[in-house]
Amino acid sequence: MRKTIGAFALLVVALAAAAPLEAQAQRGARGFGMSLDDQMTALTDRLALEEEQVVKVREILETQAESRRERLQGVRGSGDRNAMMQLMQELQQETETRLAEVLSDEQMEKYREYLAELQQRRRPPLSL
Repeated sequence: MRKTIGAFALLVVALAAAAPLEAQAQRGARGFGMSLDDQMTALTDRLALEEEQVVKVREILETQAESRRERLQGVRGSGDRNAMMQLMQELQQETETRLAEVLSDEQMEKYREYLAELQQRRRPPLSL
């Protein structure tokens, strides 16, 4: 009887953990962060993008994602965290430069606020 209850409890715990693990695996499959569709939905709402801007912003983000994948390939194997951080900063600056050509000053400010919020969510809270 005890073995049956123990096995049942283990099964319940495994099933309860399956959904969050599956969601985590799906996030991991597409990389750290949101999908392009999720980003576009958030940016369209947050920045009040016009239809023409939506097309251009999507194109910029797609191009930058491909560039990021290609350029990070060389740095990942080296294990040099500083080089990787430097490259990520360069890529972000390139993205912002390209977006500034499409977005208004107000939209760029909202975009930077959005990025800051995303970065805050990624950092674990400091414990005292």
